[in-house]
Amino acid sequence: MSNSTAKQRLDQLIQEAASGASTPAPERDLWRGIEHSLARRQRRSGKWLNWVWASAACLVLAVGGVTFMGMHEPAATATGTPPAKALLAYLNAQHEQQREFVLTHYQTAGWNGESDFVAAEVEQIRASIQEVSAQLLEEPDNQALWQLLQWLYNKELELLESQFVVNDKLQQV
Repeated sequence: MSNSTAKQRLDQLIQEAASGASTPAPERDLWRGIEHSLARRQRRSGKWLNWVWASAACLVLAVGGVTFMGMHEPAATATGTPPAKALLAYLNAQHEQQREFVLTHYQTAGWNGESDFVAAEVEQIRASIQEVSAQLLEEPDNQALWQLLQWLYNKELELLESQFVVNDKLQQV
């Protein structure tokens, strides 16, 4: 379309709109394309929604099955280890990892080294941890012993952290 014909067509549409004789209409019927697009979106979203519901149902069944099996499992785990012994082994291993992390971290950042007094205190705390662990194997339902073990873990870490000395004079200010 040339510039003059486009201008003439625009002028004609403006005059028709001003006179109210006719309303502008598209050159072809657009509703068929719109309906097709909406129907396609509904079909696509319906399949997706079905997959979501199916996944949610599987998840609920899996969690329910695991919970049901866990409730009816005997007091010993699959390896024959009592739950208290397994928990105690896990807690001791976790504390070892924490202690090694503290030692490694502080040695790289300015560890002063243990004094003889601190070394003796750490050994005493470790011996206490072993005694409490042995007692917990005999009395796994004793809540006070579990709390004492946690307190001993914390005290050992605090004692090790107390040996950290800042070497950088700017950090001391």
